[in-house]
Amino acid sequence: MLRKYLLAFSVLALLLQSCGDDKHDPVLKLNNAQQITAPATGTSYVLTAATADDVLQNITWTATDYSLNNVGKVYYNVELDVKGNDFATPILLGTTNDLNREVTVGDLNGKLLLAGYTPEIATEFEMRVSASVEQKTETVYSNVVGLTITPFSTVVNVKPLYLLGDGTLAGWDNTAALPMTYLDGGRYEIVTTLAGAGKFMKVLSALGQWAPQWGTDGTGTSTGGPLIYRPTEQVADPSGIPTPDVVSQYKIIVDTALLTYEIFEYGDIYLLGNATAAGWDNAVALPFTKVSDGKYTINATLVGGAGNFWKIIDERGQWAPQWGTDANGTSDAGTLVLRPTESDPDPAAIPAPTDNGDYKIEVDIVNLTYTVTKL
Repeated sequence: MLRKYLLAFSVLALLLQSCGDDKHDPVLKLNNAQQITAPATGTSYVLTAATADDVLQNITWTATDYSLNNVGKVYYNVELDVKGNDFATPILLGTTNDLNREVTVGDLNGKLLLAGYTPEIATEFEMRVSASVEQKTETVYSNVVGLTITPFSTVVNVKPLYLLGDGTLAGWDNTAALPMTYLDGGRYEIVTTLAGAGKFMKVLSALGQWAPQWGTDGTGTSTGGPLIYRPTEQVADPSGIPTPDVVSQYKIIVDTALLTYEIFEYGDIYLLGNATAAGWDNAVALPFTKVSDGKYTINATLVGGAGNFWKIIDERGQWAPQWGTDANGTSDAGTLVLRPTESDPDPAAIPAPTDNGDYKIEVDIVNLTYTVTKL
């Protein structure tokens, strides 16, 4: 009897298991794909630098309609590609779980330039929105919207500015004024030699013309101050900008937007000696221009002949670190010898050329060499 009950129970268990195997989990099916509601097909955009921070378009679409509720997060990708490319190389404008994506002018312009599209040329594009659930299901694509977009160039075209004055190498010749380098906004700079106390300089915007022009007022000094603008020759001249007392190399920065200027000395090793304009006064030694790491150059007027020499110091007002030469050093070239501290012995001074004149001195304080060339 017991064996009959056990057999009946086993058959019942198999039947229950079979019934359980017939049950299936709900199947996720797509009812309707998402649809772009804005922008409309045929919309045309002309991007400009002036509106780079503005929102170009709030791209919107309907939700993807699946057969089940609570299917998890739906991820939407907004894609853009050139018309006819069938989205083979789309530009991704953003990924979101929302039903909209704001795109700024600058962001879209940057993506188009990075992808190689030509500025100032209208190009036809296509946009679509792709969707997937938890980024695991098959991707669903929206309708395609046709757009025309004209990107802008990020190259800034600016008018040059020029420096002149009796405190500069150009003098007051407005046809030979020195070109300044554009930095950003309204800022320009130049590194040049200034002629010392009692002299002045101004800034021009066109060679051969005295206006537009920038000078300063009574509060401007040899280190900085306000810029005063003279738009036309019918407006009175502003005062000249005073140059610093020490003949040296300086960086001059002018800001034509904020109407300010700055002047500061430029260089971190210095020339002195009785063959130079500084003499042996280490407080007014002449700055070199850095060419690259360890390499410097200076154009200087040298007093030639026996008994005239020069050296290099690392800091104004101090005698060490200092560079001279050895017994083999000549007026043309040689080895630099470093004096690292004032407790170390002085190296020999470097002899001046035979003739008075203007010379280019090039030094390498890493490889410890110097050359002197007549200009």
